[in-house]
Amino acid sequence: MTKIKLYFPKIILTFLMIFLLIGTELSILIQHKALTSQTFESIVSQQALDEKSYSALESYFKSRANSTGIPADVYLNAISQEEIRQGILSSISEAVEHMHSHIGDGFVISMDFTELETSVTEFFNQYADENNYQKDEIFNQKVQANIQEAEEKILYTVDTFKFRTIYEHGWFDTIRKFLDIFRTVMTVLCICTAVILILLILCCKGDFSELLYWLGLSELISSLLVSVPCLYLVKSNYFSGFVVKDIQIYAAVTGYLNYITNRISVAFMITGITGIIFLIIFAVMQKSKKQTS
Repeated sequence: MTKIKLYFPKIILTFLMIFLLIGTELSILIQHKALTSQTFESIVSQQALDEKSYSALESYFKSRANSTGIPADVYLNAISQEEIRQGILSSISEAVEHMHSHIGDGFVISMDFTELETSVTEFFNQYADENNYQKDEIFNQKVQANIQEAEEKILYTVDTFKFRTIYEHGWFDTIRKFLDIFRTVMTVLCICTAVILILLILCCKGDFSELLYWLGLSELISSLLVSVPCLYLVKSNYFSGFVVKDIQIYAAVTGYLNYITNRISVAFMITGITGIIFLIIFAVMQKSKKQTS
């Protein structure tokens, strides 16, 4: 009965520590990894989003050539894969800025279409000259409409993470509020974790090896509760079952989900390894105590 009374507070504190560790680590990861430029840029490189986006545009303009009679090279020769990459990075920097601070100027992806506009205009002018087509106001409107349509398609394609859609639905404001709340939650969780740790130290009455045991146990269990489901999601390619029409958007969405899941699993695996080390040290110290006694 005495042993139960002795261990009961420690078990309760360890139980609380398990869930506080999970909450604290997840809040830190979301705050510092989930919505940063570095994370999205890593996914651009890992998933070769610039290559996939350029390939999607290539397919679009080639299929469109059959109905419009405008060769795909008119567009493709005027825009490079590197420019597509810069467009994707522009959408990321604009989105991250909207997520972390209020901007009232709209969502703007910066791309230079000067060469594209020149290429399309030259094609139409050459076509008009060869076919004696009058270059009147209607002609100029058709040229501008074609240029605008091409630019809109390119901007849609480089927006691989669908940030414009998020902006148009007003979700950036929601994300910003969510991040503000998370900062507070993270601070509260860190303070609660520190309080529980102090109470655990007091319960162990200065016994360092026993403290290592309870901390190691809480770290190991919290690690298993999170890392095992995350590893299952990654190893089973769970996110690959998502259905998205555009290849570059599919790669961006699944790449993001896999990236975040991987980061969570790695973080909690490190926590688990730390817990195992604590338990090993505890076992060694206990063995040393027995030999001494």
